Amino acid sequence: MRNFNTRFRLRDSDRQIRLVYTFFLFLMLVGFTFSFFWAHSMTGLSPEGIANHYRGSDATFGEPMSFRELAEITHFHLFTMPVVFMILVHVLYLTNASSRLKVVTTWISFGGVILDLLSPWLISYISPLFVLTMLTGDTLMTVGFLIMMVIPLYEMWVLKQPLMAGKHGHGKEE
Repeated sequence: MRNFNTRFRLRDSDRQIRLVYTFFLFLMLVGFTFSFFWAHSMTGLSPEGIANHYRGSDATFGEPMSFRELAEITHFHLFTMPVVFMILVHVLYLTNASSRLKVVTTWISFGGVILDLLSPWLISYISPLFVLTMLTGDTLMTVGFLIMMVIPLYEMWVLKQPLMAGKHGHGKEE
């Protein structure tokens, strides 16, 4: 498989470039963690709590989300989530991971994004059972993110030998 740049790999990059990618990955981790706690505070991360969040609940005096609210949430997430995952996939493709792992991770990540974007509409207008679709999407995104974070960090900071050893003076870092 030929991708956008077969010459540059994270393992071969200098310390400053690796720091930039590392800071990005850690900020994404903070973002994912914050999203998890925010979702927990809104829904308890239970299927019933998620359904009540979108469909409303007499028990909590919650109103169902309006079409406008769902459209606003979808609009924001439709522009941000694909960009974030495209950048994360880009970082994964700069590693020496197998092509199969890269492709599978790409598909599960973007599949999770699609499920996550569709789920509020399905929960609100079709059935609360689509909470399982949302939880599946969130799980796929999380698994994809963890792969896209761990492999690059491992290659940049744990593996010491660059792929192109001659590039840095026989394996020495700049």
